[in-house]
Amino acid sequence: MKPFACISIDVDTLSSIYKGKSLARESGYSFIELRSGLENIQRFYEPYGIKTTLFMVGTDFLPGTNHPAIRNISDNGHEIANHSMTHPQGFRWLDAAQKEKEISDMAEICRKIMGITPIGFRSPGWNMDDSALPVLKKLGYQYDSSVFPTLLMPVMKVAHWLSMSRQPKPSRTTMGMWRYMLAPIKPYKTSKDSLASRGSGGIIEFPVSVTPVLRIPFFATLLLFLGNNSFQFLYRWMRNNNLPIHFQMHLSDFVDYRLPELQDQMPSRHQGVYIPQALSMPLKKKLDVFKRMIDVIIRDYSFVTLKEWAQKMDA
Repeated sequence: MKPFACISIDVDTLSSIYKGKSLARESGYSFIELRSGLENIQRFYEPYGIKTTLFMVGTDFLPGTNHPAIRNISDNGHEIANHSMTHPQGFRWLDAAQKEKEISDMAEICRKIMGITPIGFRSPGWNMDDSALPVLKKLGYQYDSSVFPTLLMPVMKVAHWLSMSRQPKPSRTTMGMWRYMLAPIKPYKTSKDSLASRGSGGIIEFPVSVTPVLRIPFFATLLLFLGNNSFQFLYRWMRNNNLPIHFQMHLSDFVDYRLPELQDQMPSRHQGVYIPQALSMPLKKKLDVFKRMIDVIIRDYSFVTLKEWAQKMDA
């Protein structure tokens, strides 16, 4: 039997991330970005028969113009999971009541508009701590996917802090507690007290994939930058160690930001914000890169959604 793989996608519209006036939702920018991104996700994965897990932000459910695109991809078998209501980059620093509101408000609007109750959660920017665990349990969540167990965490934290130099302090933070660097790298059931520890009484944790030993991240943002040779090397390392693959992507990987209606809304480095490579790379080039990767992974792995994976772990 082939090991499992999953594609999870953070559906972060840039208006969710940057929240500037130039990216206001009423401009129509969010609608164009979200619609084209979801359509491209569905078109890209359809030939493979792969269904993805989409971590969505609640505010993207507010404009009625977004509903057809969200409903269409959901009706075609892709899972909708919870990525908070407003995408607060500093989610880790919210108190328990604020965390609960972010999670429950997204779930409520998803139920109201789509008739779907999410069972999985991912914190914005993987910016998570253990205080969210009892909140998730209270709200009935089956799994979390916020732990990023990479030894590169210090470098990634510093890089994000510096790249977001003009943003409020909470928005300059990223990733979780320091001990998450050494969390298990395979999906596991957590203890009742910590998302980073195996045990009982918690929920299922789906960490972002990293390699054995050095714990090098194996996700789309880095691999798009490193290129195919690095992907092949890291992939063989993971496959030879019989590791499952949880391949994380972003909405920006499937959007053509060179479209005229998006160009004048693009954030600038002069605003003191991090600009992902996916915003400047042509869509065709991005999809060609990812196609080569998926063509390799699908030969060795069986793809499932995180919901399906969680149900199998609970069986």
